[in-house]
Amino acid sequence: MTETNLRVFGIDLGTTYSAIAHVDETGRPTVCRNTDSLETTPSVVYFENESNVVVGSVAKNTAITHPDRVVSLIKREMGSAANYRFDDVDHTPESISALILKQLAQDAAEHTGSAVSQVVITVPAYFGMLERDATKNAGRIAGLDVIGIVPEPVAAALHYEATTHPGERTILVYDLGGGTFDTTVIRVSATEISVVCTDGDDRLGGADWDARLRDHLFERFAQQVPPGVDLEDDEEFLQSLVTISEDTKKQLSRAESRPVALRGAGASARIDVTRAQFEDLTKDLLDKTVDIVRRTLATLTEKEPDTRIDDVLLVGGSSSMPAVAQRLRAEFGWEPRLHDPHLAVAKGAALFALGRVVHREVDQARAEAADPVSADAAAAAAVDTVAARTGISVQTLESLSAKDTHNVLPKAFGVKLVDTSAPDWRDKPPSYYVEHLVHANDRLPTGDRTMTAGTVRENQTEIEIELYEQSGVVAGPGLEENKALTDGAGAITGLPRLPLGAPVDIRMEVDEEGLLRLAATERSTGKELTIEVRVSVLGAEQVAEATRVISGLTVSS
Repeated sequence: MTETNLRVFGIDLGTTYSAIAHVDETGRPTVCRNTDSLETTPSVVYFENESNVVVGSVAKNTAITHPDRVVSLIKREMGSAANYRFDDVDHTPESISALILKQLAQDAAEHTGSAVSQVVITVPAYFGMLERDATKNAGRIAGLDVIGIVPEPVAAALHYEATTHPGERTILVYDLGGGTFDTTVIRVSATEISVVCTDGDDRLGGADWDARLRDHLFERFAQQVPPGVDLEDDEEFLQSLVTISEDTKKQLSRAESRPVALRGAGASARIDVTRAQFEDLTKDLLDKTVDIVRRTLATLTEKEPDTRIDDVLLVGGSSSMPAVAQRLRAEFGWEPRLHDPHLAVAKGAALFALGRVVHREVDQARAEAADPVSADAAAAAAVDTVAARTGISVQTLESLSAKDTHNVLPKAFGVKLVDTSAPDWRDKPPSYYVEHLVHANDRLPTGDRTMTAGTVRENQTEIEIELYEQSGVVAGPGLEENKALTDGAGAITGLPRLPLGAPVDIRMEVDEEGLLRLAATERSTGKELTIEVRVSVLGAEQVAEATRVISGLTVSS
């Protein structure tokens, strides 16, 4: 990127399909087409050999013949310690996602003639801090400068025309992607986009609808093949059925019925599938999304009792299934808007990225100014500079950067404590639970949250602190409902012999970028433990090593 040519990109890193976009000289978000001249790229990776990796449609088709060397739906593993081994090299969800990002960047560079460096990457609203940091690390491993992580519904709202309406509006975003689902309530005004609350399921998405149709087609086909024919033995047929099911699902969004021709294990048959059959097969999946919508509305009512939904925005390719809008209309009386479901997130991310660059340049100019008057002049000059480097008008840049974005904490954080509620707790092995200090849907930054705990035995000279993040949909207190944070533990040592119940004051906060800070102070001595956790699966050395490995691979489509 040269000093005279500034271009930043927004990336929708999807479970099944991904896209990359930038803001063109007219101020409009534009999706970069890939080498197949398509706007979306399958999020599928084929490890062809030890030095070459293929990403996209070829990789997806190769899954038919080489399923053991193809990885798909990797987004569902982000934030986990999952491991994949190819050609004696270990890969993580972050490094595999980095290969997808690397291919998107190559396609965008070819499309625009500009090198891709600064990017914003989107994540589902319900991704926790582990998953968000894993996404950021994937970008770093791909060699990108990740200037922001933005929730997908916020990106969609930025692209949505309702953000330009005068006055304040409350929008519910129903986001049914290929592998994740979430609902988010967003408050939009002339100067701000704020997430009010969010909920979701990171293992529910269009791929589950595909799987139901695949199983139905397999069962119907098995009933028609000659006795003794075992379809399970035909790997190529089983893999092709995945693609056929996805294509048929899409066709049933436009047609009431579709004939499906199947060939496998030396047999063939035609199976007619109707939209009504498909909707019946998947009704319980749609029910799950409606349950999550209800939970979201209950949270909204708890936080803001008098708030009403002004608009409902459908995002994610699978939200285009007619049953979605029909069900929301029947259940809630809404008239949902289907708004560019496949591309809205990437386009909104591009707008967010450019707005962030303008914000950064303006903030830096103001910080370096000597007084308020010169600060205003410096800020104006900074916008002029960005305009000159992008070819985008000052007015458009000012409009893009006019809205501040505020997010909420997707999942709760807390401290592990000993359960002292039972009268005879001292006579039993310790039982633990997690006390949450910051909660799901708390606005970021959270500010200080405090509690007082106590020592759990006589003459205690050391106090151990362990931090946990909510792992399930509901923030329960059990250890099984929470997961320990890497590098989220420490101890206050060297204490005098303390009595049972000696007070320990604990403060916790999470900033806008997801940095969790905890300070624990033993009251009688003033001794303090401070823990700062950038919630992450991979450490800095692991990221550096993965970057080295990925940079040595040739990635193609």
